[in-house]
Amino acid sequence: MTVLQRAAGNAATTRAVAAGPGRRPPGADLTVQRAENDDAGGGASGGTAEAKSIAEGEVKSVGPGGTITYPSVTSCLAITVYLRDGGKVGGHASLFKASGGMYSDQILPEIKAQVGKSRVERIDVSGAISSWNPAYLKTAIENSNPAPEQKNDPDGIRNVVSSALGRQAKKVSVQETPDGTLTR
Repeated sequence: MTVLQRAAGNAATTRAVAAGPGRRPPGADLTVQRAENDDAGGGASGGTAEAKSIAEGEVKSVGPGGTITYPSVTSCLAITVYLRDGGKVGGHASLFKASGGMYSDQILPEIKAQVGKSRVERIDVSGAISSWNPAYLKTAIENSNPAPEQKNDPDGIRNVVSSALGRQAKKVSVQETPDGTLTR
């Protein structure tokens, strides 16, 4: 959004407020245009949906209609929260901390923080389910002594995710997926 667009929008709003409730300012066109990628909200520029790639140890969000890509999901979990407004929050949990990324036990709290008070439609956990012990989402392998053994426990992962995100377990789907890139 340009400074001129923002000023025009602010001026129109000021005139409308000054006129009082239910009254139209004389000679005012109350149409305010907002750029799609306005810092104050909105989607991606050019009317296209936003797309983000989430590397191991990262959590990101996209607005309504946006796409999240999780590259190289081999021993990882891709956790995607689908919001009722069409947006998504995703986290790429890796068994071992990636350089510059978060530990596996930091992913769910960060997802919860980014979801905030938004209404959640559903949660999808995909990836190398059979390589994970649900405990890895509570305490990273690097910080466990001794580290729990791998355990193919989809229900345990569902319960940890639903508990950590404060959502009902029935909203969480857990599925083993082949190695590769996942797009949500």
